[in-house]
Amino acid sequence: MKENKYTQKSLEELKVKEKTLKSATSAFIGVLMVLVFAVVFLGIRQGFSVFSVLPIAFLPLLIANISGLKKVQEEIKLRG
Repeated sequence: MKENKYTQKSLEELKVKEKTLKSATSAFIGVLMVLVFAVVFLGIRQGFSVFSVLPIAFLPLLIANISGLKKVQEEIKLRG
């Protein structure tokens, strides 16, 4: 069974980690939305290019960030 790496951290460290992950995820979503807009705009004007797949390529990173945030929030909820 895989051990949860957040069980060794203090509650204060978890709260800092949660705040950092929320900020990073929000910024990443914003950048991803701008990237999607740019791909659509450039796709209409210039056609398909290799950069058109970048938003799809970055989705696993977004999913990993959201998953990590949920794990931290669950650990805080268990201790809270």
